[in-house]
Amino acid sequence: MKTAKNVRPGWMDFILTGLVKSGALIGLMLWLMAVPVRAEMPRVENFQDVGQQAKAQNLPVVIYFSRLRCGPCQRFEENALLPLVGNDLTDGFIRIVELQADSKETVLDFEGQSVPPQEMAALYNVTTFPKLVFVDHEGEPMGIRMENSGAYDYFPYYFKQRINQALEQLGNPLRVTNEF
Repeated sequence: MKTAKNVRPGWMDFILTGLVKSGALIGLMLWLMAVPVRAEMPRVENFQDVGQQAKAQNLPVVIYFSRLRCGPCQRFEENALLPLVGNDLTDGFIRIVELQADSKETVLDFEGQSVPPQEMAALYNVTTFPKLVFVDHEGEPMGIRMENSGAYDYFPYYFKQRINQALEQLGNPLRVTNEF
């Protein structure tokens, strides 16, 4: 029968003991805790609910039109939208939702009717992706749109301008004043 002092530590025990002694394990754990969790855009299923929430706060609705397996959409989302939306920098100024235009799932429009996402894209004359369309709580276009230019460093500046323009159109005194 083997006793504890007769058992040789395995290579994993040796490495972990070394990491703990050196403090590297603690550093690794702290680094892993600091790595941000990938946020996701809120996908819409019911525009009527989104519109009611926007109406209650007098906020514009921003519809982010994307497509499945769309490289430009993914890059736009990761480099421009998620750093702002994922860090709650747009909270209290807009209601933003994603609609994947080529999805097979139907959504409820602003009137509560079940429609395919392609019909919603056609309604807002969205033919290229990704695209942001600002609408009021009833789904009426506000004449404010943004497209992916690939110039992600400038996106926060122009996005802030469009948000403030939409808030002004709604008669909402709020303005985004902080730098994103």
